Amino acid sequence: MNSPTEGNWVSEFTSKQLLLNVYFSQGLFIGFAMIISFFFDVPFPWNLNDEITITHFLLAIGTGLFLPFLSIELKKRLPADSLDDGGMNEKIFGSLSYLHIFVLTGIIAFAEEWLFRGVLQSLLGLVLTSMLFSLLHVRYIKKPLLFGIVTTLSFWLGILYEITGTIWVPFLAHFLIDFLSGSWIAREQKREMKDSDNGV
Repeated sequence: MNSPTEGNWVSEFTSKQLLLNVYFSQGLFIGFAMIISFFFDVPFPWNLNDEITITHFLLAIGTGLFLPFLSIELKKRLPADSLDDGGMNEKIFGSLSYLHIFVLTGIIAFAEEWLFRGVLQSLLGLVLTSMLFSLLHVRYIKKPLLFGIVTTLSFWLGILYEITGTIWVPFLAHFLIDFLSGSWIAREQKREMKDSDNGV
């Protein structure tokens, strides 16, 4: 678990405050998606009749499993500072139940994919939208590895949307990445607390 350090603004907020901020920001994203769609006549992308092939499904599952696995392996092998986001993810997910993480990451994937892939990518194209999505994670800019991973993921999710023609594929990939990563953080936090209580 990351300890507060000088200049780390995350330490100034409680877990509840950060969590409420996440819900508020996702609400804004959904609102922006609705407003932009209305004024620029962007079709609603969440079509339940979209055909999702086995290949599409495997692309989503593969992406959703690969990135959390990569992150965990990098955390084991690289200096902690290279993947340190200031402790935000630990503070948000660390105390949540797995059900709450499921709901939260589902909302995040829905809101962000609707706005960025379903709306902005239709208007601005793959490259600009992917860069905007990367800049959304502004706290990673001073961490080249983290920012590189997020930027690559952003382009890949946009490519998935382009080649499959359905928003459900990048949504599922995005959801799995966040859910598995958040669940791993929660599990590690619970394990650390248990070890601490047992005097390990």
